[in-house]
Amino acid sequence: MDLQKTKEARRNMRSKQDESSEYCLEAYGKSNNSKNLPKNDSLDHPHDSQNNESSADDSERSHMTNQSLSNVPQSTSSCPADAQEGLQRRSSKMLAIPSILRLDAKRLRLLRSAKRLPPVTKETLSELDLHRIMANINLRMDANFDRDLHFKPDLDGEKGRRKRREAAEYWESMATEILVYSFCASNGLELRQETGSDNVDEPTFEPRLPAMFETLQDVLKTLVPERDHPSVMQNLDVSLMMQQIRKGVLDLVGLATWLAGLLKTHCAPMRDEWADQMVEQISSGSEAQDMRRVVDGLRTLFGILEAMKLDVANHQIRAFRILLIEDTVPFLQEYFMKRMATLDFPVESSRIWYLNLRRRELLSLEDRSKIDSFWPIGVLFRGLSDMLLQFDSPRAFPKTFQFDSGRLWQLRADLQNLINLDICWYIFDVYVQSQQGYMPSQAETYATFRSRIWPLLEGNDDGYREASRWQGNISSVALEIARMASVVCHRDDMVCDDVIAPIERALEWHLSHESSVFQLFQTAAREKLLERIFSFAKKYLHMSPLAICESQRPLQSQYGGSVSQRHMDMDFIAMRLAHMVVLHWRVWAPILYTRDESSESRTTEDNPDLAHLFKNGSTSACPRS
Repeated sequence: MDLQKTKEARRNMRSKQDESSEYCLEAYGKSNNSKNLPKNDSLDHPHDSQNNESSADDSERSHMTNQSLSNVPQSTSSCPADAQEGLQRRSSKMLAIPSILRLDAKRLRLLRSAKRLPPVTKETLSELDLHRIMANINLRMDANFDRDLHFKPDLDGEKGRRKRREAAEYWESMATEILVYSFCASNGLELRQETGSDNVDEPTFEPRLPAMFETLQDVLKTLVPERDHPSVMQNLDVSLMMQQIRKGVLDLVGLATWLAGLLKTHCAPMRDEWADQMVEQISSGSEAQDMRRVVDGLRTLFGILEAMKLDVANHQIRAFRILLIEDTVPFLQEYFMKRMATLDFPVESSRIWYLNLRRRELLSLEDRSKIDSFWPIGVLFRGLSDMLLQFDSPRAFPKTFQFDSGRLWQLRADLQNLINLDICWYIFDVYVQSQQGYMPSQAETYATFRSRIWPLLEGNDDGYREASRWQGNISSVALEIARMASVVCHRDDMVCDDVIAPIERALEWHLSHESSVFQLFQTAAREKLLERIFSFAKKYLHMSPLAICESQRPLQSQYGGSVSQRHMDMDFIAMRLAHMVVLHWRVWAPILYTRDESSESRTTEDNPDLAHLFKNGSTSACPRS
């Protein structure tokens, strides 16, 4: 198309973006399962206790997929409602669509109903400002567990699909709006402003171009130094640009070339190619009168702006990583104490859960002299491990673990899969022995077995044994076990149904019921897990948060391949859980778990809820807050 004729970290953070967070956190190079993960939160966010409880106990578990920022940017963030309203009020005049243009129904609908602002605005990007980063509770937690944490656009799940749809509709409507301006300029028609309702012959629409140019100006001023602001204001004079568009004399190609030069001056070199692509799209679209091609260029432009802001934010995460980690405990204590004081974060049920665990262990102890300084946190480890290892999935984890719930669900899934793998190996071993088969190297056979079976078990990534997608893998698991058994027993590669059927029946029973075999491997896993957890935790208790993080290197590099994969799996889980609970204990022990210990002995008798819990002897599920 040719328009020429053809930062405080903890204070004053009142935000309304808890539910409309545009960006999520992810570790580079891996997928991050985040169940029950609260949206980006900050110290002074207003909270609704009912909503918080819902997000902790019953919210849908979302899966954040791996996404590299090196891909071509796709701007799909939606704008907060209050920001939209502010800019809409600036552009309240309606324009009549010439009847001779004859827009089809879809174009007309989008022109009149699509979002008024581009997907990337100053308001949506403000979530990536330094003071917001420093006050982001999820970032504070996640920085301790992922060395290469970074922000990425939140495009997962239903919310992501909605944002992509809204973005596509916005840019489609923008292409139609530019077509209207170009058509009128080319044919000497004047766009009439209307203040009343539509008439049948000439429907009206609210123009988006002025708001888009204003947004472009606002976003650029947040990304370039102040010395460049006069140039931005001069080249993006919205009033002048709209006059030029109406007259068909706006040099959009020249504007794109200037923007590319400005962006290349301040963005990372890896973005230069995108800037050139933006100029090429707008230039070719203008020459060919292809409105969608022009809009592709505008879309690329806003994608570059979003990527530049993400680059800055992710650089700041790396720069402030040490501070974020070392300040974890005091920051979280202040955050939670503030919420507890406003009754916005009810956690008494978590305290009752912990005290019930303590009392139960005290009653079972024959020798009280075994109680040492590690025992109180050991109670927490044992109670949490039972929730991770139990056959039936817990309704929820204690409220105090709200911001760790994603990690806990992932650890539960890993532990359940390890137990399942042991059961599968047991079934394989029993079958091979029944056929007088011989395994020349059990370690080598197990390594091959694990490499084939583990990916099939990992379909159960939410820790629920009743997950239908996992149950559907039983036939595939049975087939793989039968194939390996046939190889070990020196039979044909073709596996007959007579071999698969008994293996599949055994799998269905032992993996779907709390059988004696499951209990056997569950008990063994619990003993191994607690042994390794206590080993890690006793070291971590004497280390700073940063020292704990730095001590965690890939286990393979530590062991140098001298131990089995099974041992490494359990060590990794134990290391993560020990790290998580030690930090958790430092935050919550003084403000909740060990608070008023002098009255602890009377807690059960004085609290009917606790007495009821102990009577039931339940440690498998935490009561809802």
